[in-house]
Amino acid sequence: MYNKTQELVKQTLIDLLDVMGVEASIEEERIETIKDGKEIFTLNLSTDFPNLLIGQYGGNLQCLQHLVGVIVKHKLLAEGGKGIDLEEEVKFNIDVNDYKKQKKETLVKLAETMADQVAYNKNSVALRPMSPYERKIIHLELAERKNLVTESVGENLMRRVVIKYVESK
Repeated sequence: MYNKTQELVKQTLIDLLDVMGVEASIEEERIETIKDGKEIFTLNLSTDFPNLLIGQYGGNLQCLQHLVGVIVKHKLLAEGGKGIDLEEEVKFNIDVNDYKKQKKETLVKLAETMADQVAYNKNSVALRPMSPYERKIIHLELAERKNLVTESVGENLMRRVVIKYVESK
């Protein structure tokens, strides 16, 4: 991602928070490498009112990130988007008071615990319904486990990960 796009994401987020009347500061900016080797620009907001930005099960945070992404893509297109692959270009993550970071740690522990249980009992386990982001964390975490496969089942808000035991993988 170009620095220009990172700055556009940051400024769009600041402007949107201002319009919303939410007091928050950008505590940290970092580039993270995710498991598939791609890099993602992450902004961590610090606020005294995280529940407002996070919402129930992170719903407001997902919406905020989506909205920033739509606005940034629109601004890039308005500028002509010269030499920019918009699908690849606008990869960023917004976190609030390290909510996603802590959520990821919790999901990784859940995945490991449930995978151990499935491997021991050789019975499938269906996890609670999760967002696409949460399901991806589970799938990636268990991708290398021997004798286990994961799949997403269900539709819409009821979509969940099922961890299954297989004789050989």
